[in-house]
Amino acid sequence: MFFIASKILSFLLKPLFWLVLLLVLLLLPRFANKRRRIVLIALGILFVTGNSVLINEMALLWEPLPYQVNGKMDMPKARVCVTLGGYSGFDHERNRMGFSNASERFFTPLKGMINQTVDTVILTGGSASVISKKYYESIYAKNLMKEFGIKENRIFIDAKSRNTYENAIETKRILDSLQVTDSVILITSAFHMNRAEACFQKAGVKFIPYPVHYIGNATRDYDIEAFLVPSAGAINDFQTMFREWIGIISYKMTGKI
Repeated sequence: MFFIASKILSFLLKPLFWLVLLLVLLLLPRFANKRRRIVLIALGILFVTGNSVLINEMALLWEPLPYQVNGKMDMPKARVCVTLGGYSGFDHERNRMGFSNASERFFTPLKGMINQTVDTVILTGGSASVISKKYYESIYAKNLMKEFGIKENRIFIDAKSRNTYENAIETKRILDSLQVTDSVILITSAFHMNRAEACFQKAGVKFIPYPVHYIGNATRDYDIEAFLVPSAGAINDFQTMFREWIGIISYKMTGKI
């Protein structure tokens, strides 16, 4: 029930949904005398959520700093690396796995496996779809890692979990079965790391956080357009962070963290 409710809430909180709803209200006769106010609200939402400078600064404040060793952003050495899903999709008509802009979640542990800085990887994530259950991400990710030459006995998967809370619970079960008690490397997108840390701490997993896939650009190379013209990319980034904040609040309210 929590999973379905979270998906519905995630849809309702999208800025584009708000804008479409306001446009629909403009068409209704009963709101004719409030059209000016509705237009101003819509423009305000568009400007705030689409402002590249504002959203980038919000991301820089929210996302944790990169993991560094002696001033370098090197991946730490550990026996086990845990990477959270949400970096790919599957085109069943073309029978191909495709990566999203969160692909670092997959390729970072893969690099560690190839370079032998990590011995074992745990790929978390089943099907996050409410209706279709055709694509279980960790299963396909495991097969792809094998194509890169990673031996099957070095890859463990959690194909059951559908959210961050379940990722942590299922990962703890795998770690217990492997009798792993030392710290593991925890990999997820930087915007998502705060919630992931809280869930894995709650589950009793010792870890080293290793955030990847940053939304915020610390270079801050802003131009006039970034200040004045709403950006679809900024709207998407705002939506990602806002959904994450609501997720943390809902997890706290339900005792998941």
